[in-house]
Amino acid sequence: MSVAVDTRWEPIYRLLAEGRQQGVYIAGVALVGFKGELLWEGAVGRLSREQQAPAVTAKTVFDLASLTKPLATALTVMLLQGRGQLALNTTLREILPKEWLPTDKRPLTILSLLAHRAGLPAWRPFYQEVLAAPPAERPTLLVRLAAATALEYPPDQDTLYSDLGYMLLKEAVEAVAGEDLDGFCRKEIYRPLNLKTLGFNPRHQTGSGRLSFAATEEGLIPGRNIPGEVHDENAWAAGGVAGHAGLFGTGREVFELLAALYRTYHGEGVGPFSPDSVRLFLTPVTGSNRTLGFDTLSADAGQCSAGRYFSPMSVGHLGFTGTSFWLDLEQGQMVVLLTNRVHLGRDNLDKIKTFRPRFHEAASRALGFTKEFRK
Repeated sequence: MSVAVDTRWEPIYRLLAEGRQQGVYIAGVALVGFKGELLWEGAVGRLSREQQAPAVTAKTVFDLASLTKPLATALTVMLLQGRGQLALNTTLREILPKEWLPTDKRPLTILSLLAHRAGLPAWRPFYQEVLAAPPAERPTLLVRLAAATALEYPPDQDTLYSDLGYMLLKEAVEAVAGEDLDGFCRKEIYRPLNLKTLGFNPRHQTGSGRLSFAATEEGLIPGRNIPGEVHDENAWAAGGVAGHAGLFGTGREVFELLAALYRTYHGEGVGPFSPDSVRLFLTPVTGSNRTLGFDTLSADAGQCSAGRYFSPMSVGHLGFTGTSFWLDLEQGQMVVLLTNRVHLGRDNLDKIKTFRPRFHEAASRALGFTKEFRK
């Protein structure tokens, strides 16, 4: 008796392998699911360009870069908000010390920071000044430098994606939670969902010797240890834990975290979040093309990385190292794509911008979705 072979996933695996062959990345892991259920998982490449580097597996740990914003910082705010410990209209003056918080930053609200509407610039090379300071001062110096940076426009007048806003958010949520972002996320979010690797500074955790890391690059700070060290220079200089970058994890754990959010959004009550809080945070903010911590398809500038078949009710995020996820709240599509594209150089952007929509469209077709929402 012959057994039928499910061939619908073959085009996805071929594309994942093609991305490796065409120099989009050296290491790649992808997962595709439907309504919280994992249906396909694939891994290609090696951990680095070195000839003898081990092969990538489903357990390979990736630097998630800006996925930190939605999957660590925003989720911490979501949990604190759901518990009644923090309101979205709370201002920084109510949380952070006035001794170092400039006057123009005191009226900034948690909501405006989450939605990138606080008026802060996108990025600044703070790592140079941070590394010049004594090590003990570096973690707190980063947020003070962000706070001291001039606003580029009045709060809530426009949307500008900003690392600086999430640096300030980290300081705010730590003050409310009474512990550091990494410890809070592990104890209150990741471990209750049985996500044992997801977190910051993975090399400092018990059992880290068993982990394998996809290599990134030295970047703007020569001489850095690459595997298992955060790629973002500002986060690295501050000790590896920041509100905008620093989170590490496997593809499976990112998928399981998203699955918990999806199920809770639809009322199944999985994990530490309330359905009301999840729906609030995954709904676009009035006057903005972003939600509270997550991108929407209209916020994905230029060519839509999720392709044509994800519905307008989709949320996701991209990471500079080559990571991304998209979650279709209406149709149930779920795609996680983790790569180390920066290992081939940080300017290697055009290839992954072209690759991402092709991959997502192949995943959508494999799931049976072919209705076009975008041309």
